[in-house]
Amino acid sequence: MRVYVAYLKPSPLVTTRLFDPFTINPCRSFLECVRLMRDRGLAEDVLQEAMTRIWHKAHLFDASKGNAMAWMAVVTRNCALSRIAATPPPSVSLDEAGVLAAVEARLSDDPVTAADVRQCLKKLNEKYRKCVTLIYLHGLSYEELATQMDAPLGSVKSWVHRAIGELAKCMGK
Repeated sequence: MRVYVAYLKPSPLVTTRLFDPFTINPCRSFLECVRLMRDRGLAEDVLQEAMTRIWHKAHLFDASKGNAMAWMAVVTRNCALSRIAATPPPSVSLDEAGVLAAVEARLSDDPVTAADVRQCLKKLNEKYRKCVTLIYLHGLSYEELATQMDAPLGSVKSWVHRAIGELAKCMGK
């Protein structure tokens, strides 16, 4: 514990050890940022902001109230959540061309599979295609999808499950 508290006092050692990209905390924090932000570039920005905030707010850390690594994780998570809250939701093109472009971009390394997925997506009814596209290609959560489609959460989960079943059947799996 003393080691982490010492790190929170500004010094050259802190700069080289705590903020070294190969130390364990920034790596874990970065993975959490990537998971929350769903974009590597944004995650890097959020991690930079969090590390700067940790550096400037180090005097607020109280070792008697908890672990320094946990405090740093909370600061990082709060930075990510603040960024998410401040960002307007992306506008998503759900027309036929937009869906096919998203499939192409995601599966560009395997053109045969991309063609199969494109054909199978065309066979889905529009509601199922929209669900699958928003969940798997645009990274929305079930809750976000339910809000976007103005439907109950349970219904949205069922639609996604049915759509995946139809896609699997179409793909021959």
